[in-house]
Amino acid sequence: MHKKSLLAVIFAVSLTSISASSVAAIIASSSNMTGDVEVTGFADGSPTTFSASFENLSGSLNLLAMENGFYNVYGQGSANFVGHAGPGGTIDVTVPSSTLLYSGFLGSSGLTPGSYDFTFGSSIGADINFGFTLDYDGVVSPLVMSFMAPFGFVDPEGSGQLTVTGTFFADGTSALFNFSESALTWTGIGGTLLAGDTLLGGGDGVINGPFELADIVATAEAITAIPEPATLALVGLGILGMGAAQRRRKN
Repeated sequence: MHKKSLLAVIFAVSLTSISASSVAAIIASSSNMTGDVEVTGFADGSPTTFSASFENLSGSLNLLAMENGFYNVYGQGSANFVGHAGPGGTIDVTVPSSTLLYSGFLGSSGLTPGSYDFTFGSSIGADINFGFTLDYDGVVSPLVMSFMAPFGFVDPEGSGQLTVTGTFFADGTSALFNFSESALTWTGIGGTLLAGDTLLGGGDGVINGPFELADIVATAEAITAIPEPATLALVGLGILGMGAAQRRRKN
């Protein structure tokens, strides 16, 4: 094979193995959603289990269940929550443009890949029960770390499994989510809620108040894993072979 042709093959194999990525897909969006939330159970001695009860829900939400894989997750929009009138009682966050939030593995079981649309504010006729499990192993971005730093977080890496069960109630304005965390390599969501309540909420073990989401758009871009050792070996053998052929021609 001609030297330039061999170089082209090696280069193509390297690019295919290392740098391929796909167009980002919208995995969550909401132009506007409001309601009241009450989170409990994280301060009972077992912060890996907790619940969130929602009332007076209004608005819409679209979610996309993705195939298991490695993703860069980006987000933009605004969120407001008022827990109490004192210092630290209001959380008001605006991310005006798409910003990296997370990089790593995301997987699920109990969810069929596809789009799920939710509209709140009117009766849905009957209670709807649900349950699924999420797995993650990755790194949060500097933006996320800037929000978590006041709670003592210094390591952006973490993995775990989150099991979610609950009910969307027939009235169309209320729902209950039950969360259980396992296989954690970090404090976990429940532990973070406990730290936040202790630091900002008075430590009563309840986080409750009205919330509003506006212009929320979260996207996920699939990324390839690090090239396999076998692929790297093939590239290395190709380079060695090219060098040997060059030496033979010189001799």
